[in-house]
Amino acid sequence: MSKKRNDTSFLVQGSILAIASLVSRVIGLVYRIPLTAIIGDHGNDYYSCAYEIYSLLLLISSYSLPMAVSKMVSARISNGERQNAYRVFKGAMLFAAITGTIACVVVFFGAEELTRLFQTPLGVYALQVLAPTLIIVAVLGVFRGFFQGMGTMIPSAVSQIIEQIVNAVVSVGAAYVLFAYGKRIATVLGSKEHYDAAYGAAGGTLGTSAGAFFGLVFILFV
Repeated sequence: MSKKRNDTSFLVQGSILAIASLVSRVIGLVYRIPLTAIIGDHGNDYYSCAYEIYSLLLLISSYSLPMAVSKMVSARISNGERQNAYRVFKGAMLFAAITGTIACVVVFFGAEELTRLFQTPLGVYALQVLAPTLIIVAVLGVFRGFFQGMGTMIPSAVSQIIEQIVNAVVSVGAAYVLFAYGKRIATVLGSKEHYDAAYGAAGGTLGTSAGAFFGLVFILFV
């Protein structure tokens, strides 16, 4: 009976996380439509360049942390070693803070060289806006892994949805405002550079940072 109850609980928790991931993906697909319409083809190039570099550094610094923390915490909890589970959590948090900070510094101060390497130098603004997100996402990943290891997917699921909703709203709003701001700068400077698209792309990446931040705030509240 106990095994059957555990299996049912596992299925329910897994379903909750799967539904949250699906909802997040749908929101992500929907908001990209108005975002692309605002920043245009050039802005989309800058946005994509910044996001590719960000994703690469995220992969290197902390991508596997949630799964690793979840497995290690779960193993210790199942053996009744709650104190050791918290030690794993603290160690992982320290690791996330260090690797996230290193990745953030590399991206922020190396943004010009990185975007020039991808032949999209005006993507520098979008990439620099994304830099702090590397720390936030690393820390958020440890919290999510910890809760999943403790056997509850709800904090991770809700934080994912909050993150994506905030991302969508802020991305579109900030892109609209900063696109207009970039256009004024180009007019004042008399420049033919696509500052409007560059600043619009930075607004789009600002949504990613804001979403991750509010997801972390929710997890901390939990």
